[in-house]
Amino acid sequence: MALKKVWMSPDTGNYLLHVLGGSLGIVLLAMLLVVAGTVLSFSMHWSREVSALVLCCGVTALTAVLALRLRRKAVKEVTLFFLTEDDRLFALDTRRLSHYGHSVLGYVAGTIETQKLLDRLVQMPHVPAGADEILKVEHVKENRSHYAVSCWVRHPNRNVIRRPYFIVRGCPEEDLLLRELERRQTWESALEPAENRNPRFILVSVLTLVGFGGLCILSHPAVARLPRSLYFPCLAGVWISCFFVAYLIVRQSRGQ
Repeated sequence: MALKKVWMSPDTGNYLLHVLGGSLGIVLLAMLLVVAGTVLSFSMHWSREVSALVLCCGVTALTAVLALRLRRKAVKEVTLFFLTEDDRLFALDTRRLSHYGHSVLGYVAGTIETQKLLDRLVQMPHVPAGADEILKVEHVKENRSHYAVSCWVRHPNRNVIRRPYFIVRGCPEEDLLLRELERRQTWESALEPAENRNPRFILVSVLTLVGFGGLCILSHPAVARLPRSLYFPCLAGVWISCFFVAYLIVRQSRGQ
């Protein structure tokens, strides 16, 4: 299958270094902040309970933000698009062709396998057997740092499914790739577009998070405005609400 154009990140060759080095850096930074915050709280004679709560929430939030940025960079480096001479467009997240285990060593082995595949594609560009053919682009949602593309693709096993792809801003010849995707937004759908309920659910989840957070503070032993027995159930409610907020924000950014 002759290729007309291949879109890949110029940082593809450093995927292994970026992912493993970035992951290790995030872990070491989190450990350093926990140790430094604990030492500081003892030296300043702050309330241990309040200091532990603030430190836990702060380090968790920082770790989540850094992990999200690292993931976005990884997606940019492993997502490839192929345009053939007969005007067929293929997309591939090379991580799907690698085996990632359920342990740290399995993740490292899968990352190494992905890097080897990327190196082969850089040296000898071709459409891998596991690539999906883009049949129809539903929409391209523009975000601050990337484009979320929702499209119907044909798997190598001939099954047709809907799959999201991401184009991080700064991709070489990004405009040409977007034009190729827009050309495939030609099918007319007989169905009305589904109502986007994500903003409504995000608002409800944020209000729930704030409510549980307020109850958690008022029931904390350092404040003691409410019974202490409410503290841990409310803390669990905070973490569950955080999960839903993050999940809905990700869905909204993907245009789902």
